[in-house]
Amino acid sequence: MGSGKSTLARRISDHTGRPWIDMDTRLEEIFGCSISDYIADFGMESFRVEEADLLRSVMEEPESVIATGGGTPCADGAMKLMRSHGVVVHLSVPVPELANRLKENLSTRPILADVSPDDLERVIGRQLLVRSSCYSGAHEKWDNIQWDDDQLTNKLNSIGWRLREAL
Repeated sequence: MGSGKSTLARRISDHTGRPWIDMDTRLEEIFGCSISDYIADFGMESFRVEEADLLRSVMEEPESVIATGGGTPCADGAMKLMRSHGVVVHLSVPVPELANRLKENLSTRPILADVSPDDLERVIGRQLLVRSSCYSGAHEKWDNIQWDDDQLTNKLNSIGWRLREAL
């Protein structure tokens, strides 16, 4: 949450000429409501099933840049599936920066909806710790907080051979 997946996916799409998919947006289109509303009505377990189904579906779409939800790689077999279809990049942002980015819209984040601002960093840190073993399966870990065009171009060039190999 808040790492910049959607924003960076759009920029990578612009750099590579490949279409981009935001899985959260696609899920909201399928649901006809926000993810928060879906989870409130049907629960987190149902949401994770829908998310996993969508992941399998978007993996069949050609040459796309995909912004997953933060929990997507942790579903059973998800990281293996993603790795087999392309280059997986983990965006690693420090907890204080994530808390700063997320503090104004906690109510739209189901995992953070009931978290007090004083507990925000602790909850985010715990969530990242829980997910760290999933994220460790990514091909790349990018640590930048901000991305200028040169940095992004250099990162994309550094994984270019993997992109060609994956496609």
